Amino acid sequence: MNRLYIKMLQLINKVMYKRYISPWLIMVLDGILILASIFISGWIVDIKETWFNFPLDNYSLRFILLTFFISIVSIFCFKVHRSIIRYSSFSDMLRIMGALIVTNIILLAINYVYKYTSGGGIYDYYPKQLVIINFFVTFIALFMFRMFVRWLFEKAYHNGTDSRFTIKTLIFGAGHTGIATAHALLSSDTKYYIKGFLDDDKTLTGKTIEGIKVWSTDREEYILKYKDIDQLIIATGRITGERKAKIFELCHQNNIKVLTVPRVKYWVDGKLNENNIKEIQIEDLLGRKEIKPNTAVINNVLGGKRILVTGAAGSIGSEIVRQLTKYNPEILLLDNAETPLFYIENELNENYGSIKKHILIADIRNRQHLEDIFIKYRPEIVFHAAAYKHVPMMEREPYEAVMTNIFGTKNIADLCLQYGAEKMIMISTDKAVNPTNVMGATKRYAEMILNIGQDTLDIGHQTSDGELKSNINRCRFITTRFGNVLGSNGSVIPTFKHQIAIGGPVTVTHPEITRYFMTIPEAARLVLEAVTMGNGGEIFLFDMGQPVKIDDLARKMIKLSGLEPDKDIKIEYTGLRAGEKLYEELLTQKENTLPTYHEKIFIAKTEEFSLDEIQQHLEELSSIVKEPFDENTNIKIVKNIKSLVKTFKSNNSEFEVLDKEKQL
Repeated sequence: MNRLYIKMLQLINKVMYKRYISPWLIMVLDGILILASIFISGWIVDIKETWFNFPLDNYSLRFILLTFFISIVSIFCFKVHRSIIRYSSFSDMLRIMGALIVTNIILLAINYVYKYTSGGGIYDYYPKQLVIINFFVTFIALFMFRMFVRWLFEKAYHNGTDSRFTIKTLIFGAGHTGIATAHALLSSDTKYYIKGFLDDDKTLTGKTIEGIKVWSTDREEYILKYKDIDQLIIATGRITGERKAKIFELCHQNNIKVLTVPRVKYWVDGKLNENNIKEIQIEDLLGRKEIKPNTAVINNVLGGKRILVTGAAGSIGSEIVRQLTKYNPEILLLDNAETPLFYIENELNENYGSIKKHILIADIRNRQHLEDIFIKYRPEIVFHAAAYKHVPMMEREPYEAVMTNIFGTKNIADLCLQYGAEKMIMISTDKAVNPTNVMGATKRYAEMILNIGQDTLDIGHQTSDGELKSNINRCRFITTRFGNVLGSNGSVIPTFKHQIAIGGPVTVTHPEITRYFMTIPEAARLVLEAVTMGNGGEIFLFDMGQPVKIDDLARKMIKLSGLEPDKDIKIEYTGLRAGEKLYEELLTQKENTLPTYHEKIFIAKTEEFSLDEIQQHLEELSSIVKEPFDENTNIKIVKNIKSLVKTFKSNNSEFEVLDKEKQL
């Protein structure tokens, strides 16, 4: 008998897998249950009341016809038949109750009208107690039918599943997201066998949800090791990066794949689909909490403005553009990289078609072209993200670094002053602090140029037509300084991914090298937030969290690929590159910070410089780059930078000789 029962369940699971009962068949089944409930209610009243002869008197016929018709119309209007019975829930119970309450109200209203129009205030159209009893009988019948079908499918699923041909899955998190994940898997074309839920809530331990057992996370090591799990899905937002990292390590030790579910706001139409469940990424394991911007404050500053973004096709620039779309601006996307600019334009057309935008191919080194753009569009806010950023390359090409990072920035700043932009925000780097390379030093030079621009606000500026205008309350120059951005173009993560994909080796410059990291969206959000609080002249620092060892990062990425470091993929240490240092800093020894209203943003109290000194060095640098280029040009350029940026000490570079000369 037991074997026959299991065979029946297996048959149900096989026949009904990925097939749902038609809504119209559900309507027919509900109609049968409603009719049966009417007769059961009638017999109950018939037993109690001697004068009632169900279903052979006029009372009965009226009640049967009216109740059946009104009940069918009500459950249709409440879309009771549209639910998937195997996933019936509390909301379905409320929907059934609502339909039956409406039915009863209509039935009682009909009885009342009849009684006081044709019944002389004495005779009912049908017994009132019959209406009330039928409400409870029908509700129990419809709801219990759904619970039975759900129970039957759960039994069929567990007994009809051959674990050899399924993906055995454990879900971390037994809340709303976890349950939605279970539904998505059970509705999938792929065959999953859900072994259970893991949850930190001790009150859920040992209980079942959707027929699936909940285990305590106290036993997670045992479960992951001995319960034959193929994959674990993290389906909760209430988990830290450190916790994710620990779970990932346990799963890696047991050859279990780790996946994550996106936040509810990213679900399509509020529903989770199997395709939304992705493999865990390196960003998920670095322990950073999501930063929530103050959208109302940002909208007050940026909403509806005409905004120029330089370097708009780059990693940071393009994300700033995406974030800006929330505030309905008119965006000017400026970059000299044709193909990436083409891609971001297509993305905006596809996802943000209503945004007013202008695609501008231009080089920030070309002052005249920039001025034509400022004259035509008159940007009100400028985000300056265009820069050369690769340390070894700029160490070989100081001239290029200076022309873009210094004079390109100066061009933008001058035009912001000249054409009345409200604010200019420059994206700087932690490499500008105690720089050991040309790239970082040119970014520090650029920070100082913006200080010049801020100091000249009260002096006034001569426009192109020769008129001297006051710059008071005009352009405010703001700098944002942060570390490495995860996944940006040319950064370490895409490099590691490529090296892993080709079988290694993964190259790390030094086993102890560390860097600060944040995600691209996080960096862009903080830049927008800094705009709202900047009054001009500030250098805003972002809380970068704890520094990450690049060696640890490489090993985690190898494990994410399902491989073993030093076994499947070799790690090679290549030595520090030109201009590279082991540890990055966010402040010099002469700088301190001031807090802001945002816990992740601080203001650096930077070392003061003489305005005349900066202008003098700029003029000298301008003269150097205008001279014919020869073998001494780069030496002259770097010497000028070192003379102004006194904390610039070259490391592992040909320019170290200049530091020795300076000491002598």
